[in-house]
Amino acid sequence: MLLLNQHIDHRAPMVVADTDTLSAGAAREVERFLRHRTGHKETPLVSLSGLAREIDVGSIHLKDEGHRLCLGSFKALGGSYAVIRLVLEEAARRLRRSVDGSDLHMPEAKAVAREMTVSCATDGNHGRSVAQGAQLVGAKCVIFVHSGVSDERIAAIARFGAQMIRVNGNYDDSVLEASRVAAEKGWITVSDTSWPGYERIPGFVMQGYTALLSEALRQLSAPPSNVFVQAGVGGVAAAVAGHFSVLFGENRPFFTVVEPSRAACLFESAGPASLSRWIMDNRR
Repeated sequence: MLLLNQHIDHRAPMVVADTDTLSAGAAREVERFLRHRTGHKETPLVSLSGLAREIDVGSIHLKDEGHRLCLGSFKALGGSYAVIRLVLEEAARRLRRSVDGSDLHMPEAKAVAREMTVSCATDGNHGRSVAQGAQLVGAKCVIFVHSGVSDERIAAIARFGAQMIRVNGNYDDSVLEASRVAAEKGWITVSDTSWPGYERIPGFVMQGYTALLSEALRQLSAPPSNVFVQAGVGGVAAAVAGHFSVLFGENRPFFTVVEPSRAACLFESAGPASLSRWIMDNRR
């Protein structure tokens, strides 16, 4: 099915805070941070020329994030970038001087990181990135997973030294439990899901994803006319749409979010009435 966006805010100007978070300058800062990461390199933009010919369009390209930082995850950038930013900010506050990505391996910065614990809830991808970022800077990390997360996904996160806590219930239950425990113990929640009063850190997560867009635009001969992206909990999709909106304004690409028809995020954003009509139409 295809549901056109009929939300009241569709095509409305972005608020200033979001524009700043997803600006071209912020994207350059993310790439500058990445240059300090050992083994980092741009991920490939794969040309699907055969498929393009088959459906009679000019070109199709796939940004393959599976190669990013050896994580095998489309969310490799966001969580780890947020953790690094938070550690550097805390180090600057405690040391009372400017601290940059090049200072990550200094004893003073590592001493600050060792006293910090970051945590989040995950289905697998975001938690892997948060855990890798914590390992990189030397911070402690606790990851909450719900009962439906596979042992393989848990192992993929735990290999970065994170403590794993399994929560009965679904993803939303794990988010609530992660937030409760973090508040109780004074940990820093690094979630890619935002809620009222908790937007700044998810903003860092979204900001991290802008690097893949900067790379893609350099790898293309011209800006794309259409962009397709999965939604997940919304952070990646919002980062892609927001950054291209900042860069191209009214000339931005046509943006399509692709998700399973029964995905919870789709029900919430597209609206139950629209989905109910589609379900009834497809049962006839």
